[in-house]
Amino acid sequence: MRRGKLFILAAFGTSALFLLAAASAQQARFFPDFNPATTPVGSLQLNGSQLTTFNGHHVLRLTPGISVPHSESSTTWFKVQQPVNGGFTSWFQFQIHNAAMCCNPGDGLAFAIQNGKTDPSYGAAGAGLTARGVSNGGIGYTGILNSLAIEFDTTANAWDPTVNGSNHVAVQGCGTKTNGPVHVPGTFTIYKNNNVTSCLVNSGLNNSNSLPHLGVTCSGGSCADGAVHDVVVEYSPVHGVFTLMVWVDPPYIPGTHTPLPGTTPAINIAYNIDATQNPATGLNLALDSNGNKSSAWVGFTGSQTSEPQQEDIIAWEFTPHTPISITQTIQPGCRFTDPTCKATTFAYGDHVMKVYYFPGFTNPNGLTMTVTATTISRSQFYRERLLGTPFINEQCVTYLGTGGNCIVYSVKCSGGNIGPDGCPTSLPQTCNTPSDPGCIVFNTSYYTADPVNANDADFLSADPIGSNQWQSIFLEFLPNYLDSGTLGGKGTGSDFVATFCVGANCPNRQ
Repeated sequence: MRRGKLFILAAFGTSALFLLAAASAQQARFFPDFNPATTPVGSLQLNGSQLTTFNGHHVLRLTPGISVPHSESSTTWFKVQQPVNGGFTSWFQFQIHNAAMCCNPGDGLAFAIQNGKTDPSYGAAGAGLTARGVSNGGIGYTGILNSLAIEFDTTANAWDPTVNGSNHVAVQGCGTKTNGPVHVPGTFTIYKNNNVTSCLVNSGLNNSNSLPHLGVTCSGGSCADGAVHDVVVEYSPVHGVFTLMVWVDPPYIPGTHTPLPGTTPAINIAYNIDATQNPATGLNLALDSNGNKSSAWVGFTGSQTSEPQQEDIIAWEFTPHTPISITQTIQPGCRFTDPTCKATTFAYGDHVMKVYYFPGFTNPNGLTMTVTATTISRSQFYRERLLGTPFINEQCVTYLGTGGNCIVYSVKCSGGNIGPDGCPTSLPQTCNTPSDPGCIVFNTSYYTADPVNANDADFLSADPIGSNQWQSIFLEFLPNYLDSGTLGGKGTGSDFVATFCVGANCPNRQ
């Protein structure tokens, strides 16, 4: 289980998580675990699953692990649909344990994406947030129409591969039709449906001996707990071709959740999730705020047999590769160095933007702030937004988990036209320099493999939004385990981007 020091990265502490307990949180970020006091567990729709503790950690338990007269299934969906067709990275940890009966506990679990309902011919029920597939080898997603599942299967069924059928990873999807776990030719009976055929996507099956053992280990009439496993799922366009990759227990770039370059994924297939581009196995996606079909429910499914086991998700992050806007109510002012200070926090999976208003600031009218995180390649940012400015010796920081892009945060407010962006401004006659106590402190936290340190880090802001009128607002670089990243002080909102110097000092940094 990875709980070590992070390298210039962005976990966030208890103080930064206050707002995320509300269901209005826009991104799935449950790290380091599913603690209800510090993560947005209210944003989870639990259908037969539960939040509990195991080995000192708060976990999402998909199957109860207790003996019942029949098998059980569950699903868990994040309550805000996520943009998926522009690419995303999802990291999670799982563990399967406590198989009290011997010797064929099952079934397994899946990371799933869906925008549909269940097929009554399977005996399944629900739609959208309540969609819940069947057990009996169905792993909780079988019977859900318009869905894609990456399954971690621990039980050999007749429709599984003949070699290592009880330990494999597979990508399953029948497009807008009903999904199921069959990988091989033929027709099978699953739960109440007698006519189930293969939904294997391309060559998306790995049952090799090199795959780590996913479930519990049973021998001699008893079962031992399984290991904790790390999974990274990345869906991204490469030269116009969309690729779906799945890593299981990969070596990471130190201190991150990003596999080392060159690490071979367990699954690597060409796949387009958009049914308008891929009618055979793509999904019919939901409309986003711009009227584009891009979004779906994301989450986990699982099931157990009459020989039960507990299937736990320990931690989870989901990071889209596309622009995302989050709106939060501006919190009262406080000094950002105060550990009890509650920032206005905008969490985008594995990168975070926080805003601290100056001490004494109040928000009696409930003004809201909207922060849009826009991904942009380093070369494009330099070419279009830095070239010709005083900061041509700098590069924007690339955030891991975003497809290797930089992030520009654009800050606007509503509820009152106070500053040029509608946001409350700093105190009058203050913020002549970023370190003035009346300034608003902006903090971006991130995972990165860039060589950023206290000597070369910078933080730029541009007024108005979209312009190249950059100024350095750098205050501090914090390479800490929690609440790390770059901080800057400014009088009001605008565009913000973390940068660092390349090959020279920063003459323009204050």
